[in-house]
Amino acid sequence: MNHIGQGRTADIFEYKDDKIIKLYKKDFPEDAINQEFLISNFAYSLGIHTPQPFELKDINGRQGIIFQRISGLTLLKMMTIRPWSINKLSRTLATLHSELHTHDAAGALRKQKLVLSGNIKATPLLAEEEKEKIINYLESLPDDNKLCHGDFHPDNVLFDGDHWIVDWMTGMSGNPAGDVARTVLLFSLGSMPDGTPGIIKTIVNFLRNRMKSEYIKKYLNITGKDFSEIDKWVLPIAAARLVEWIPKDEQDGLLTLIKDRLRAIS
Repeated sequence: MNHIGQGRTADIFEYKDDKIIKLYKKDFPEDAINQEFLISNFAYSLGIHTPQPFELKDINGRQGIIFQRISGLTLLKMMTIRPWSINKLSRTLATLHSELHTHDAAGALRKQKLVLSGNIKATPLLAEEEKEKIINYLESLPDDNKLCHGDFHPDNVLFDGDHWIVDWMTGMSGNPAGDVARTVLLFSLGSMPDGTPGIIKTIVNFLRNRMKSEYIKKYLNITGKDFSEIDKWVLPIAAARLVEWIPKDEQDGLLTLIKDRLRAIS
């Protein structure tokens, strides 16, 4: 098979009949792969513009998912090769995110607070007392049952004339404000995907604040939300991200943010 892409958890190969297969690393948890297949099917069933998932497949001891092939650029790639279009593309990202949040996911997917609290408990980078305080704070935030992507950013939207939302492993049912807080946090502190050229990292880092500003402004305009609703979720979202594989400088930035927020609620 022809190798056409890769990420931290999987490699992408061409497959027959205009399909691709996403093959996960050999040590990647099987339940997480099954979860992505389930959530992708759920999103597709709602009519969301996402590649159709066809089946789970084992190839040479590696688990994978066969998807409809989409031949296009990510919004992140488009932003880096056409930096003058960043404002427009950031607003497009906000529009797509707000549309996703109109869908109800009650009873169909994992609950947001359960996912976040589990990740917070699992991180070795926080003291037990800090974890307990953050989880108690999380429980005080308003709940909801809307479809949330869990990792919505410009590298998870493809454009081929239409926009396609991909990578649903982190999907859940919850409060859209928490889902948006994750996107805002990634714009603020997130690291670029593996293999991103240095010049592109420089461009993106330079333009991050503009991307974040345009995204937030458009999302709030569409939904009528106040930014304070989103900002309340930053603490638990940041703490939950610490369980993920992220570079040391991003870890340090998150820990500084978390400790500042903890002092503010004490």
